[in-house]
Amino acid sequence: MNNRYVGALVAALLVVGGLGAGAVLFGGGGDSADDGADRATPTTSASAAPLAAPTVSLAPSPPMEEIPPGDPERGTRTGSPLDDLPAGVTALTDFGQRPDWSPDGSDIAFLDASPLGDVWVVDTETGDSSNVTAGFEHRGFSRAAYLANGDLLLCGPTSGPRPSDDRPEAGRFTGVMSVLPAPFDGEPEPLGVPCWEGIAAARSSMRIAWNRSDIDYTASDLADRVVNGITEVWTGEVRDVDGRAAIVDARKVLDRDAFGSLAVFEVQAFRPPAEDELILTAYAYQGGEVLGLDLGTGTVRNYSNSSAYEEAEGVAGDGQAVYVERDIDYSGIEPGALDIWRLGISDGDGSWERVTFFNRYAPYYASNPTVSPDGRTLAFQLSIDGDTEGQGDGILLLDLSS
Repeated sequence: MNNRYVGALVAALLVVGGLGAGAVLFGGGGDSADDGADRATPTTSASAAPLAAPTVSLAPSPPMEEIPPGDPERGTRTGSPLDDLPAGVTALTDFGQRPDWSPDGSDIAFLDASPLGDVWVVDTETGDSSNVTAGFEHRGFSRAAYLANGDLLLCGPTSGPRPSDDRPEAGRFTGVMSVLPAPFDGEPEPLGVPCWEGIAAARSSMRIAWNRSDIDYTASDLADRVVNGITEVWTGEVRDVDGRAAIVDARKVLDRDAFGSLAVFEVQAFRPPAEDELILTAYAYQGGEVLGLDLGTGTVRNYSNSSAYEEAEGVAGDGQAVYVERDIDYSGIEPGALDIWRLGISDGDGSWERVTFFNRYAPYYASNPTVSPDGRTLAFQLSIDGDTEGQGDGILLLDLSS
């Protein structure tokens, strides 16, 4: 998710603010005829019936922490953060966004443009990179994540309108998942399941998680979608079925009806080492919160629980912390230039530690942190607070031991 979209969502919530949670309808109507994605309830490619969702319960938490606005150095310096990198930070590429580590930590997949682009892979030792989606026709991809076997899980539109001057974000919210088998010299195998914003892939198995939603933050009916639209979290497993990739054991694990609030969900990662908990973000819920969903019990925990804007991203290798995009100067409407923080999520922790100070240099900031499989390195992007949401200007590496 990106700052301006969160602002649009909050504005829509203000429009409908007089409605309580009980007024939320859970219909799926309102899809435009040209949105380019199948919005039916996801079924598995192996023709198995979707599994029933567990009962969701909210774990008790202390009162929300009120954080006084204050990030006094934001926007006070000129130039680029690249001109004054702190110890332990190196630039891996000079373009790109949304990094994701390969299972062995030797490579990072990333996108070259926003909202849709080609998928690239870069060697973390040599810096050599290659475009792995240039060899076939496509409409661009909004996400790319490594599966545990080294294949790439992709999300991108397959039909409908293409981005244009009138609709620069067309296709971003109507993606469909596919798998690009390693060594990435062929074409993706379609999974036939819609995806919306973030996707997550487990490190220890072929389990995946994705969002299902019909909310388009650029649409004229945003307020209606916020109230009546779909926001769900699903899990499943990618398997080979008759020689092709397929999703089996599809299961809805969370929706706003169970959560009981006008929140919009986005999955981010499975929490290691057990990977039986999903880390996700609830947008426009107390500004934005880092949640954990226990996939066995259905228990939801609010790990951040503050008045600041917080968006979960990468999880530490030992599962004891989440790296979070955070705005501590949040006004309650639209987040500004973010930076990366470390949030402790072990029992009773809840501690915060700031990791980057890139937003000192307007219009830059740091975002999309993800932790290497060995837990030693954080990859993230240099972001630009400009006209195109999510635009990155390079992938950087932080030695966490430093």
